[in-house]
Amino acid sequence: MGVVRTDKWLFHYKKKWNEAKTMEEKFECQRDLIIEPLSPIFSTKDLLGLHHYLIQMGLFLPDQSIQVEYEKWNETLPWFTIQKQFLKLKEKWDGPDVKIYILPMNQQNHFLKDELGGKTGLSLEKAIILFIDSTTNEKDLLALITHEYHHICRLQSMKENEETVTLLESIVMEGLAEFAVKEELGVESCASWTHRYDHVWSDEWFNRWIRPNLQTKGRKNYLHVLYGSTEQKIPLWLGYYTGYKLIQSATNELDNTVQLLPVKADTFLKKSRFNI
Repeated sequence: MGVVRTDKWLFHYKKKWNEAKTMEEKFECQRDLIIEPLSPIFSTKDLLGLHHYLIQMGLFLPDQSIQVEYEKWNETLPWFTIQKQFLKLKEKWDGPDVKIYILPMNQQNHFLKDELGGKTGLSLEKAIILFIDSTTNEKDLLALITHEYHHICRLQSMKENEETVTLLESIVMEGLAEFAVKEELGVESCASWTHRYDHVWSDEWFNRWIRPNLQTKGRKNYLHVLYGSTEQKIPLWLGYYTGYKLIQSATNELDNTVQLLPVKADTFLKKSRFNI
């Protein structure tokens, strides 16, 4: 498996999109050439629901031209960069085979642009979808696939899924994925949220929002804690940041990703500075 040649999808999409005269035709074009081919990995026939979900997660909008991305990617060939890193990590971590899809990102989502540097990913049981734009450089591509593929390996090792995974395991997963990025590419390649609150951190945040929810199961039940919530005044990326600091305080320079992949989340918590 590995990287799916979505450049071929985009070639046909671009041609059909340019012929579309109405917004409805452009929406149908994206549904037929992008959403439908992805539907098997989601095990769904609800193409409309899947379409809205993927746009929410970072997929480019139906009214967005992908001409710039298409031309740029024909020069930079992100498919080959991703495939090479995936094969390297698969062997190193003894990880599973997955399909990897690379697609243009939603240019109108300023949150994704500003907070995630124009790149984001979605990890499923047997697939990874990467949303990137024309400015995503090679180092960012390597960091993105390293982070997302680590999620696949960790979920397999823990035998967890979206419904069973606790908040504790989720924050540990995020921390371990960035530990892997640091190990493979250096600390400068880590996500900006890994040091977001270094100078303003308050233990009250952990005690107020995270500790009471550590054993809550099902990602949808604690997304507000994981990502933060302006409505509930929960700091942005709180769960992510805490997960990285938890792993940072529970590991040392002799530890490596292969050793840490099978370690239980509770063990990390007990070794960390949050075990108080």
